[in-house]
Amino acid sequence: MNSIEEIKLNYTEDFKIGCKLNNLTHEELLQYFIDHVSFYAFIGGNMEQVYLWATNVSIDCKELVGGAAEVVTDQKVQDLSLKYIKKLTGLSKEADLSKSLETIKSLSIMKAWAAEMLPLTDYLIDVTINSEESLKLSFDFNLLCRMNGISVQVLLQYFVDHVSLARERAVNLNNLVKTDPSTAVLLLLVSSHDELKDRIMPQQDIYKQYGLKLLRLDKKQKRMESLEAKIINYNIFYREWYRALHNHVN
Repeated sequence: MNSIEEIKLNYTEDFKIGCKLNNLTHEELLQYFIDHVSFYAFIGGNMEQVYLWATNVSIDCKELVGGAAEVVTDQKVQDLSLKYIKKLTGLSKEADLSKSLETIKSLSIMKAWAAEMLPLTDYLIDVTINSEESLKLSFDFNLLCRMNGISVQVLLQYFVDHVSLARERAVNLNNLVKTDPSTAVLLLLVSSHDELKDRIMPQQDIYKQYGLKLLRLDKKQKRMESLEAKIINYNIFYREWYRALHNHVN
């Protein structure tokens, strides 16, 4: 049967900074990542960008960890998997589908698969993080963890470890347009989620002050050749901004 489990995550300084500067809770960012890991994207389906980035995190984690896939011996589970993989394969072959429509159709197929298969599995439905935050685990997230031989904790920790505004800013300063999948998930959440876009940012005077400082730092950094030195400088800057938000009294 499905169960609830508590896992421990080490929130890196970069992860905390990414959440704080974008007015997000740790739970919001983690849940957004979980919700967009996609089996259909994993098998090459054409989906909206956030699903591709979130799924790439799981692929990169698999390559680093090298986990062994779980062997499925239950005949009913095997039959259901074959049934729905055929449906997804058929969807991928449909002509002239927009990315948005293909995303919607694939999510519908996965929802039907989950409804049939979850009662037959011991997939985790809920997890508690560090005895504080509760997260819902999607069917896709569970499925890819099992397929890739990666635990829920390992994949979530990998995501946390690779969120870095400093690295993102440094790498793309000279228009290289290269993004780490974990940080891309954060940026897409901030830029595309209507509720977050309308959320009033606290301590707006500090955001204005450091926003201007960031533009000045960008100009200085463009003259530097060392990527690592740029990352260090941005890390120092973002840490200062983070501390200013914590220490500010409204």
